[in-house]
Amino acid sequence: MLMLNFEAIKPIYDKVTLIGMMGTGKSKFGRQIANILKFNFYDVDHMVEKEFNMTIKELFQKHGEIFFRKIEKNTIFDLILKINKNKEKVIISLGGGGFDNKETRKLLLSNTNVIWLNTPVDVLVQRVGDGSKRPMIKGKTRDSILQLLKIRTKYYSLCHNQINTYKLNQNQVTEKLINLISNQRNKAIK
Repeated sequence: MLMLNFEAIKPIYDKVTLIGMMGTGKSKFGRQIANILKFNFYDVDHMVEKEFNMTIKELFQKHGEIFFRKIEKNTIFDLILKINKNKEKVIISLGGGGFDNKETRKLLLSNTNVIWLNTPVDVLVQRVGDGSKRPMIKGKTRDSILQLLKIRTKYYSLCHNQINTYKLNQNQVTEKLINLISNQRNKAIK
């Protein structure tokens, strides 16, 4: 059970982006934290799915990854413009590959507090399962995740903050996220 007095929380960051691999809980924790802090919540993948009325996997199959990444980038840029214009307090959940793009990364790092939810490969494999709903999983789930991590870790490590979720339960991850957003303790919280 969380040991925080949610009424006493005074966030020092009003724009937060959660990054990390598929299965880290970005959407789940993002939605939960936004609710606790009374922030708006945006899930970039869900925004794209809603705009095109198809799943991310269907978008990949029909139009390819290059098309998807362009749409993803445009969605993020439009979202940041809207958030800044309206002075919104937000939590953004970014798709696993959304931080790979240099321009998107620069935009998010300069406009939001970027937090990497770093989760061990074995846990990701369990959560993702056979990967049938994940367009970036090709072949064996573990091998695909390891290959993606090899590429993405160098980008994820540019974040403002990191939470290593290994051995943390859901309440502990939530508490650490709230502490980071409220207090900015240090770059890596274990």
